[in-house]
Amino acid sequence: MNLEFQSVLAPPASLIKQLSACDPANPFCTLEYAAACESLGGKTCFVGLRIGDEVVSGCIGVLSGSFLRRSFSIHSLPPLATAEVFWRGLQELCRALKVWHLEIDSFASPSSDIPQLPGELARKNRWEYLLDLVGCDYFSGVRRTHRGNINRAVKAGLSIRRTRDEAACAEHMKLIGASMVRRANRGEEVAVHQSSARPMALLNSGLGELFQAMDGERVLSSMLILHSSRGAYWQSAGTRPEGMKIGASPFLLSRVATTVKEEGAWVFNLGGATDDNPGLRDFKAGFGAREVALQAASFCPRSSVEREIHTALRTGWRWIKR
Repeated sequence: MNLEFQSVLAPPASLIKQLSACDPANPFCTLEYAAACESLGGKTCFVGLRIGDEVVSGCIGVLSGSFLRRSFSIHSLPPLATAEVFWRGLQELCRALKVWHLEIDSFASPSSDIPQLPGELARKNRWEYLLDLVGCDYFSGVRRTHRGNINRAVKAGLSIRRTRDEAACAEHMKLIGASMVRRANRGEEVAVHQSSARPMALLNSGLGELFQAMDGERVLSSMLILHSSRGAYWQSAGTRPEGMKIGASPFLLSRVATTVKEEGAWVFNLGGATDDNPGLRDFKAGFGAREVALQAASFCPRSSVEREIHTALRTGWRWIKR
């Protein structure tokens, strides 16, 4: 039997469970991820390849917005045995849904080879860093400087807290802001202002969990981890300047890796970085993590005439609002 493209808006739990079984280390293929997206106002859609009734590979897309702002986002691109069938089907789906903006990302993707589709708007290279936790001592690959920082944090008596509390999330966002300011001061490209809506949705769905390095009752470093049955994903993190001085961030990462391994994870994905964030890339690579080269891209999946009209309408609307 041949591979066929399939899309299902508001996919039933049984279909998402089939998808999760295809990639159990990927938290972006779970019921909890779908619930988080829907709580933020998106409409989930299964997109993938099947043979008969069997799901071979796929992902969860999110439809949002209306009229000229209607968009379709895929945050985690699946492995594709027959890429041509998938991309042709996705373009047809976008036309059927009247999508103006298609966003393809590669969080927790095994690899990404995004073709040059019509209406490309932007493209960037990115990298993710994976710690393989099965059958090996991941700590043996940790850089000496990270080891020294971890030991310094241990001597300082730091402890670990796990929580999904809203107040802890607010603290997490403050620490992200502090880290972003430091990176911006180094000349890196960052988004300094971030909303807590998405982290809270991830926590409330049960997909996300905060791990925080504590000095008594004070949070020095915080990490939002997304769980799947066989994987963990570093979604975001932040550290106070005081925490930087005593190695709170490497200490926290090492404790998270140990914990998720003990709880059955095969892989701990340290998340991504781009060329705009050389310091972050160096930090993650220093844990001996396996580097995976990926891409992200966005498109306007409409005809060239429609794209020109869209641009004119959006430009006119901005002028009227002024």
